[in-house]
Amino acid sequence: MDRRTFHRSLLFSTIAAPLVSAGPAQARPVRGVPRRSVFEFGLPLAEQTHELVKVPGLTLLLVSQMSNSHLVKARLDPATEQVIATRAHPVGGEQAMLHGLALSRRYPGLVWATQQGDNRLLLIDPNGADVDAPPLVLSVIDVPAPGRGPHYIGEYGDQLWVSLKESNHVLEIDHTNPSSFHLYEAHPNPIFVAQHPVSGEFYASQDDSSQILRINAHTQQAGQLDIPPEHGRTPVGLIADPTALWVALLGTQEQGTGTFGRIDANGDTTWFRLKSSEVADAGLLHIAFEPGNTSRPSAWLLGSSIICDDVYDVVVRVIFDAGYNEVLGEEVTVLPTQHCKAHRLLPLSRSLYVTELTSSTLAQLTTISWDRPTDPAPGDPS
Repeated sequence: MDRRTFHRSLLFSTIAAPLVSAGPAQARPVRGVPRRSVFEFGLPLAEQTHELVKVPGLTLLLVSQMSNSHLVKARLDPATEQVIATRAHPVGGEQAMLHGLALSRRYPGLVWATQQGDNRLLLIDPNGADVDAPPLVLSVIDVPAPGRGPHYIGEYGDQLWVSLKESNHVLEIDHTNPSSFHLYEAHPNPIFVAQHPVSGEFYASQDDSSQILRINAHTQQAGQLDIPPEHGRTPVGLIADPTALWVALLGTQEQGTGTFGRIDANGDTTWFRLKSSEVADAGLLHIAFEPGNTSRPSAWLLGSSIICDDVYDVVVRVIFDAGYNEVLGEEVTVLPTQHCKAHRLLPLSRSLYVTELTSSTLAQLTTISWDRPTDPAPGDPS
């Protein structure tokens, strides 16, 4: 079936997801071919469904819908991690543009959020797992001028780091004393902000400039890292693992390049390019890592049609060697709803969730895999 006409047939159904094991000899899976299933769950209708977090201690996902500034509470079945109930709650007016979500460590069980239209940062109490119980806004921090348009938010001790899309700044602000802040000038458009786990520096992806802002918070000095054009353009997802930062390149309106990179403590980047035919031209938007996975170096990548119609909305699991110098294997799972502009990834203990930006949908991929021939697949004779 041509990918331009490949669409989902039914929500709340499970499919055997198209899965491909990658390419050249040096990039084949180490053992076996896992089989995954994909469930899709319809959310309350909205033009744009964006970020998601799992609330610690609760079988609950929170999902931001930016177009109408609603926060969706999605309750999960504790055994299967499937969505069993949803309810959307307004957070501000329809033009408030609720977007970024981040778990708070300083205030366990609470969540930080951004209102891009209202220029505010919020501290939200999800108010339990009951989807009918509306979330509670406990604290509001106004973004200081001339900053405008908070998009991403992350908590690092007493500091919040926020990307400001409308004014092209990165904001560092003390959530215990909001009068203490610093605005770093950025190039268009800052999207993600992340702290390098080794150097302690902060980095921000800037998609329209194809550069990454590098910030030393101690000296308040900043500089720019260029994306080499031979690798691609449009850095978006910028995520830390325990040893490095990772960045995904979205590409152009014509094509992606299936490229992502690993940034070391010195600011040097090792670039990787996907080999499977389905994702060699993928527009990569987001990266995620399995919680507590120490068995094999791996990562999840999200390919999205958000700026290019001629690429798959797809999830790719890549497996590395021990030193993250080489990709040993790729697993490609095509989402059943294409042209959904797949947006964010969230790994849980037994599955992986994906937000679909324009289809008001959550997709759930099973992540439990097995190695043949020693382990039978479900349904095989024992």
